[in-house]
Amino acid sequence: MFMQNEAIEWGIRSMGAATRSRLQCGHLLVELSQGADEICLASKRLSDEEIEAGIAAEAVVKWTNWTVCTGSHEVQVLPGLPDLPVLARQDPVFEVPPGAEAKVFVHIPVTVLVQVSERGGEILAEFPTEALPKVKFGEAEKVESCFLLADSPRAVAVPDLNGAFIQAPILIRNDSREVLSVTQICLRVGHLSIYRSGKSLWASETLVRYQGGESPSLISVKSGVPGDAIGATLIAGPREGSPATILGRTFRSFRQWTRGAAHCF
Repeated sequence: MFMQNEAIEWGIRSMGAATRSRLQCGHLLVELSQGADEICLASKRLSDEEIEAGIAAEAVVKWTNWTVCTGSHEVQVLPGLPDLPVLARQDPVFEVPPGAEAKVFVHIPVTVLVQVSERGGEILAEFPTEALPKVKFGEAEKVESCFLLADSPRAVAVPDLNGAFIQAPILIRNDSREVLSVTQICLRVGHLSIYRSGKSLWASETLVRYQGGESPSLISVKSGVPGDAIGATLIAGPREGSPATILGRTFRSFRQWTRGAAHCF
């Protein structure tokens, strides 16, 4: 017997009508089941063959259980970004002359968040749609763990991006007196909101101002809907607050200045 998988509809989901349902986002399958004052959640990463053939209702999945003390029969299913910065390696490499700017678009796999509807939206579980490898980036004393994205940033936006990815626009502005050669981009996603336009998901636009040499970049998040996301509406806020400006290395690891390294590790 096979159980029909539903495409995820983001937002509040009542568990009263159906005690068990399966929601699919890309290669991720999330199962929700309700008992007496209990909501059970499970996830499974699907292979291409499983997506094509379907999953049997009795298929074994690893369960994790929570007791919802409020007795709530509703949860929110929302798209989220990873809990670490993401690193995208640029291929082909491009240059930004002094005083010039360029925009690129990074595609980040969705993390499915399941939250309680009441009491401040307590997160019950996070289910990444893709298992991304971790890499190191940054200064010798301030090395950051990042998730490495599979694809390079794109020079143009994708109008109808797969709903299992969030499109994050990055505006690069070269405020230095030297040519910036972009070989990689570290994007700190904790301050980004998520917007929905049709079936496509967008993150807030990030402005990165390159200062040159060993100086960290000035990074700020633009408020409101990204200009490229026509007709988009807010669907999820950021993991962290949104400071006006932060300092952070974006294009070059400190190792590249001290050791001449060609890549992060």
